Amino acid sequence: MRLRAGILLAIVASLWWLIGRPGAAALAAAVGLSESHAAPARAPAGDLAPASDPAIWPVVVLSPGNGWWSASAGAVDAGDTGGGLVEKDVTLDLAQQTQALLARCPVQVALARSGDDPDHALASVHEVVNALQPDLALAIHTRSYDAPSGVVAWQTVGGWDDAGSQRLAELAAMAVSTWLDVPRAGPLPETASDTGGGLYIHPWQAPAALVEVGSLGADNEALRNQTRTYARALAEAVLNDLGLPLDCAASAPAAGWMVAVAFPSEAVSTDLTLTNDGLVTWQPGQVWLAAAGEAYGAAAAYALPAAVAPGETATWALPARAPDDAGIYEQRWQLVTGDPSAPRALGEPVSISVVVVPEQAQALKTKLEQKIAEVKAAGAAKADELLDELKAEVKTWAMAEAERQATRCVGLNSGVVVLAIGLAVTGGRKRRGEQ
Repeated sequence: MRLRAGILLAIVASLWWLIGRPGAAALAAAVGLSESHAAPARAPAGDLAPASDPAIWPVVVLSPGNGWWSASAGAVDAGDTGGGLVEKDVTLDLAQQTQALLARCPVQVALARSGDDPDHALASVHEVVNALQPDLALAIHTRSYDAPSGVVAWQTVGGWDDAGSQRLAELAAMAVSTWLDVPRAGPLPETASDTGGGLYIHPWQAPAALVEVGSLGADNEALRNQTRTYARALAEAVLNDLGLPLDCAASAPAAGWMVAVAFPSEAVSTDLTLTNDGLVTWQPGQVWLAAAGEAYGAAAAYALPAAVAPGETATWALPARAPDDAGIYEQRWQLVTGDPSAPRALGEPVSISVVVVPEQAQALKTKLEQKIAEVKAAGAAKADELLDELKAEVKTWAMAEAERQATRCVGLNSGVVVLAIGLAVTGGRKRRGEQ
């Protein structure tokens, strides 16, 4: 039926061609396989927005311990080492991950160093920190290999803001102890014997604390395999100190690449797995999955199946009804929380692609499914690239089929038939938009 309609359109198109192709530009825009028939995305109401102008957001400076120039050693100071770990590298990793978590919130986050810094010695770190004009600053260290398990936090005495320093140190020690289930000590006061006149955080012009997150020996496994947990703990301490909600750091990245291949009007189901990469446990009844665009036969919302702690995942089997026309379509989903009448987004929206091929294209469908299986087996690093390949495969098939039909239409311009059958296969974009 669809191909007969294509032939009829070919006849009409021939007449149009003969009278000078009125509206050619519009027709050209409508012809060919659409790259996406997805409706424009609509974000859920109450999408999480910045609390204020970024220019006045609080400034947080994270200072990874060590990694500064040591004149006596004639090299960058590595800090403590042991168990295959180097303090300067561990602390830089933790600072960068903490920065990434805090960057989701209305906070400006800067690092005192982003790698080894041969241009500054420990005695001049305060110049780096103070130049950033922080509202609070946190120095991140590890403990020696021989130290017992646990976290230790230090505060200033006679520094810029001792009360603020004590509060930040206490929050940091408590958070690391809770998240990693290790003993804690502190806040401990700096002494005049610390590096001759106090800890190096003493001249920092902000509430400043120094936290030794764990022992390179006793906590070696955690420092290797639970760095994200340490970063979550430090981010929580900073947000609690600033009085900001912890769910501002929410993120729900999708695991894998979600795509299905279907014939027109075929029912399909795709698993969507989201990881809780934030700081707060997702609770059923408080968090749910909402459609953020055309659902293509799915419901508008799906409940959270169970509580999901940070680092854990939730999976939904999401149905779809393939549209009537060949093309690549997108379901968009958003994890949300709060008042159902004005939900707030948790993280970024995610997409499920539905590739619709004509009913007579069984071989094409099989080929696409094989490609998708290969990508899923290899990981989703090249998912966007493969999606472009899938679009090209469907379009190539449609044009080849059009040319085949054109050979049966004696006396008609084959190029016109290709355009007409392309229209028949893909459907009018305007018509869909009016539905």
